[in-house]
Amino acid sequence: MNKKKKILLAEHSGLVSELLYKLLTSYGYEIKFIKDGSSMIDIVLQFRPDLIILDYDLPPSGGLKISKFLKKDFVTSSIPIILLIEKRQIRKKLFEIEHGIDDYLLKPPDPIDLEVRMEMALRRTEHHVQTNSLTKLPGSREIEKVTNAKIQDRLIFSFLYFDVNNFKSFNDKYSYMKGDSVILQTAHIINNAIRSIGNSGDFVGHIGGDDFIVVTTPVKEEAIAMDVIKQFDRLMPFHYVIEDRDKGFVMARDRAHKIKKMPLMSISVAIVNNKAHWIQNAIQLSETIFEIKKHLKGLPGSNYLVNRRSINLGKPQRTGGLIVDKKAQKKILSHEIAAFKPIGQLLLDEKIINEKNLEEALNRHWLSGQRLGEVIINMGLIDVRDLQKVLEKFQQHR
Repeated sequence: MNKKKKILLAEHSGLVSELLYKLLTSYGYEIKFIKDGSSMIDIVLQFRPDLIILDYDLPPSGGLKISKFLKKDFVTSSIPIILLIEKRQIRKKLFEIEHGIDDYLLKPPDPIDLEVRMEMALRRTEHHVQTNSLTKLPGSREIEKVTNAKIQDRLIFSFLYFDVNNFKSFNDKYSYMKGDSVILQTAHIINNAIRSIGNSGDFVGHIGGDDFIVVTTPVKEEAIAMDVIKQFDRLMPFHYVIEDRDKGFVMARDRAHKIKKMPLMSISVAIVNNKAHWIQNAIQLSETIFEIKKHLKGLPGSNYLVNRRSINLGKPQRTGGLIVDKKAQKKILSHEIAAFKPIGQLLLDEKIINEKNLEEALNRHWLSGQRLGEVIINMGLIDVRDLQKVLEKFQQHR
């Protein structure tokens, strides 16, 4: 029972942690045990637990603070958290506890009560939050819930729809497994853009296939779109073999089943905000997104468009009274992409790792958010000195 469910146990009390570890193991869960919360966020991202059991007194900052942080992040917010707390602490912190966790139990917990609470938390999560099985991002139900809440509460927001162009031709030629790698990396790129540029309350969802969404604010929308496009265009060519990469196309069937030259993958970002034109409902939002997507599909390469205003990089754009030469910017960006080579590809070129090693490391990197170099070192494939030598050699030949 529950053999596939992963539980993160964060408890610093020796007797309690030993008891809980034995109980959870006997229930058939996969357990990861930690007694310090200093690196817990990274551990959660890497281990991807289905449920967290968290000690209120977990050093150094306390379990409640960690819980609130996890609940604010779109990647970890859906993970149920059970707080272990002493009776005397409940009276002082009841309001904070009720607003920062999913459930709590008194220490030491009764074994039967613990099992029941865990089962209930896991079932509630499965029922209320549908996540994509590949990326673990919230799915259509949560996207609809978040969007409707913004509309009903009459909040100013931006809805970004990301769609990978020519994904089908890549999938057909390179296999579904390689296609899954593209999806995982796209999710990783979008997540990174939100973490580095977006707001703390921004939302990322995965509709399915190669379609993703972000709910943010108008002030952040263009910066997020540009960052995603830049990183996508830099990294995605490396999913192709070098011959296809150099040609800039693959021979594949189009949607009419005709064999033709299909360009390498690019990404379109359709953006709708309600800053100037109020969005009445989700249907109106969907119709506007559809119109923008249709227009973007007719443009070459990666582009984004806000409402009905084109931001195609090939055209000059008036911004704040200044004419910005987007064509010149595109040239600079193309030069950056041409001169760029990711760490994994460098190590592959130097024959330090093989393709199977790289594939496993990349999947860990995309799912955990840990830097690829750190992942490869932790896998024991290289050491820090190997990595430094490869990077130095690449810099010398640029």
